[in-house]
Amino acid sequence: MRLFRSRKKKNSNSETKRRVLFVSHEATRTGAPKIILNVLKHFHAQCDIQCETILHSGGFLAAEFGQHGVVDCMNLPREPGEELTKRVDKFVHREKSNIPVMAVCNSMESRFVAAELARHGVPLISLVHELPSSYTHQDYTTVFDASHRIVFPVHAVREATEAFTDVPYGKGLVLSQGLLNPQFGTGISRDDAHKRIRKELGLPENAFIVLGCGTLDLRKGIDHYVNIARATVAQNQSNMPIHFVWVGEGPRWTHSPYHYIQLDLENSPARNFVHFIGEREDVEPYFMGSDAFLLTSRVDPFPCVIHEAMASSLPVITFSDSGGAPEAVGNGSGFVVPYGDHSHAGNVIRMLAAQPEVATGMRERSFDRVHTRYRFEDYADKLIDVCESIMGYEIRKPVAAPTVAPIAPPPAAMYPETIPMHPPQPPQPQPIEQYSPEQRRVA
Repeated sequence: MRLFRSRKKKNSNSETKRRVLFVSHEATRTGAPKIILNVLKHFHAQCDIQCETILHSGGFLAAEFGQHGVVDCMNLPREPGEELTKRVDKFVHREKSNIPVMAVCNSMESRFVAAELARHGVPLISLVHELPSSYTHQDYTTVFDASHRIVFPVHAVREATEAFTDVPYGKGLVLSQGLLNPQFGTGISRDDAHKRIRKELGLPENAFIVLGCGTLDLRKGIDHYVNIARATVAQNQSNMPIHFVWVGEGPRWTHSPYHYIQLDLENSPARNFVHFIGEREDVEPYFMGSDAFLLTSRVDPFPCVIHEAMASSLPVITFSDSGGAPEAVGNGSGFVVPYGDHSHAGNVIRMLAAQPEVATGMRERSFDRVHTRYRFEDYADKLIDVCESIMGYEIRKPVAAPTVAPIAPPPAAMYPETIPMHPPQPPQPQPIEQYSPEQRRVA
């Protein structure tokens, strides 16, 4: 797949619009591609621009990107090279007299496309979601040199980056993306989801479910997840069974992390209490049907699943020193346990299962926080502000002035105590009195 367009036909008489590019390293159903897709949708709806997308590689969401403008899915290795230079050059000059005025590059993985766009003089902002543990100083230099502004999702990511390398003065800022779907958590009732998920998985009705979500890999900490499950089940003395359900897919072949954690589970009492159910197109019922959310990532800057857990009013358990999740639950929306402390995490889970009243206020704070502080619309609006400040002019669609209807006089019936008004009448001639002779003599 290379270049494809949306099905909407362009009017040949329409005015040429400014081109704004959106760059993603892939179009999979994972956090970063979903973020840039939502940014694209917001710009397309709010701005008077021509939206276009460059994808380094494809994925399930590629067609959805195409609903909002031209898409070039390059399917090239994520590295510099002659072919990448040619493809970006061709895309930039696709309309010879209309060079892109701005680009929004998502993720450190888009850095080589960003460098090519900068070479063509296209101003851009980079959304840096990653922690520096997986990148070199040169990788950051590539991004910093190409970008006019660098947007970090949380202070933890910015501080970690600044500790690793020098962020150019005046370029960095923190803007936290929000809940991707503001309606998440309203599509199914908690009771219905509770029954549905337990029936699907063959679990007891009173099962306490601890949800995990993400790719089956070591970065997401599936080994931590299983070890916490083992510690929890071993110490659980209550009559309430505690089950661990992981939604998400990943490598399951021999010698993969999943392969080895299954070997651990086979020799553990927890083997019947941990369920890896694979990917689901609609994850909302699993969030709404669970009782707690466990984030075990080793490195996770600011995962979207945190917002979904908060929108589902779930208490969140997360590790310290692993990313930006502790900032999200900092108002008492969850528990932050020492990094890798399986026993501590297990104790929190058993407490929540045995004392559900502990989580009552936490559920309310979690829901309120995500719908006030982490609204995606606010995040995307601020990105538009950043773009406009770089370009020096506005790209938002003009807001139409409200139409004011003429005010009609109220009917008289509305004011029954008021005397009806009549139009003025012309003065009438007064009759002349006639006197008889006798009357005149008396006078």
